[in-house]
Amino acid sequence: MTMHTWGSDFDWESLDKAIRFIDRNLRRFRIGVRDAKEKYGTARIYCDMGFHCLLSITHPGHMSYNGRYPKWLTRLDIYYISRVVRLLNVVVVPIHRVVYRQVYAAAVRRWPHIACEITCAADYPELLRGLHAKSTGDDK
Repeated sequence: MTMHTWGSDFDWESLDKAIRFIDRNLRRFRIGVRDAKEKYGTARIYCDMGFHCLLSITHPGHMSYNGRYPKWLTRLDIYYISRVVRLLNVVVVPIHRVVYRQVYAAAVRRWPHIACEITCAADYPELLRGLHAKSTGDDK
């Protein structure tokens, strides 16, 4: 399967909908999406798996406390709670990996004509192996 070429009739609206779909569903399962955008005609969803601190559980994708918690809770989270929260990653990361693949698979099923544009710039391509080959019957 090949990507679109510039100047061709490309379905930009579907790409935008796919990006919003992936962003919304990854956040729903507490995967930290830092940014979701179109760049050079591909979906760019920048995310990380697992929990790093209390902030990554309550506000997935946010990188700054900036008034989200009282100062005492921010300090407690930085120095103590984050150590406990990271222990959860033994269970959380495998779940996030499954959710990540399932969300991308759902997007490819919904928009199979732009499967390559959805998957080619993913943060974790090893989790998406075979997705667009299944959707189109193409083995390339």
